Amino acid sequence: MFALLAAAALLLAVASWIRFRRLEQALVGELAGLTARVKDLAERVDAAEADVGHAVTQTEIAESLLLDKGIAEPEELEALRRRVDEDDAPAPAYQPERDGALH
Repeated sequence: MFALLAAAALLLAVASWIRFRRLEQALVGELAGLTARVKDLAERVDAAEADVGHAVTQTEIAESLLLDKGIAEPEELEALRRRVDEDDAPAPAYQPERDGALH
């Protein structure tokens, strides 16, 4: 009787270990996928930041040329900058149908 009970306990322990091992492997795979997604998003953010930096540089060059050539006055550029800033609406809130699932 004791041998049967010990064998059942051993079988239960082995089955639990196999189950948790499979769960661990699944979670490791999911973690690897998430790591890849985070890396991709980080690269995209870096590229967007570089694009913004380039656009700012081009804007500054264009402003300097407009001022140096006498095409625009500083007040005109400042008024234009204020008008563009006023037109910028705040970023819209998260919308699942537009932005997709968060997880």
